[in-house]
Amino acid sequence: MIEFLLKRTHSERRILAVLGLVVVPLAIAFGVLLPLHDAKEAAKEAEARTAALHIWVATRAVDAAALGPVKDTTPKAPIGSSGIEERLIDAGLRPFISDLGVRDEGVIELRFDTVTFTQLANWLSDNETDWGYDLTSFRFEALDAPGKVSASLVLTPSDA
Repeated sequence: MIEFLLKRTHSERRILAVLGLVVVPLAIAFGVLLPLHDAKEAAKEAEARTAALHIWVATRAVDAAALGPVKDTTPKAPIGSSGIEERLIDAGLRPFISDLGVRDEGVIELRFDTVTFTQLANWLSDNETDWGYDLTSFRFEALDAPGKVSASLVLTPSDA
């Protein structure tokens, strides 16, 4: 190395000294230290996201614990197509039924060409526990009118 420097002129040695004192430390800073800093910042951000997720999960666990146990419901005897029709009349949905049929083994099929979605959903929610049927198949299709759908439902007798 000394022979290499002795063969250089004074200005070349000065340039090499500047390179050694300025460029090499900058190369180390940009090549090693900055990527380490970026990795550290990314790790801090990931830690913050993980902590936020942990808090969210803990909050959901507290919420779930506050709900209490689910009531054990025993299956009811099916109320039949006439019972379904009575409940539809009570809910004001009977005029919207386009088909109400009974298949083998007491399976009931309902079809609505146009019905208000919230009214149908509320009727389903109000009756699901005590009518003796399980909703085994359903299809809702949005219509052009706001809040209106066409719907088809298949109700199968619950296992009694």
